[in-house]
Amino acid sequence: MVDIGIQRTLEAIARRSGNVMLASHDGDFLPQVDELLRGDHQVAIVGFKEFLNAGFADLPGLHVFDIEEDAGCFTNVLPRVRIIDLESFDPERFL
Repeated sequence: MVDIGIQRTLEAIARRSGNVMLASHDGDFLPQVDELLRGDHQVAIVGFKEFLNAGFADLPGLHVFDIEEDAGCFTNVLPRVRIIDLESFDPERFL
């Protein structure tokens, strides 16, 4: 039920001006996010990158913010399974 409410809200925003930041990993919102991106909207998804629905990767112009890395929502490094770019790897963050 909540998904339907969010979908309807995204559809209503698509008919207006404004930008969207959606906190979700859920592919149920792909059609609405795609519609927003085809319009004059800036759209961002916030979540854990490794849990995002793969369909979001196919949407040109979509901004993805990792809730830990980019948004800085946690004070300690979380025990996540992810690939870390060797050039940006700082072992101090994990100690």
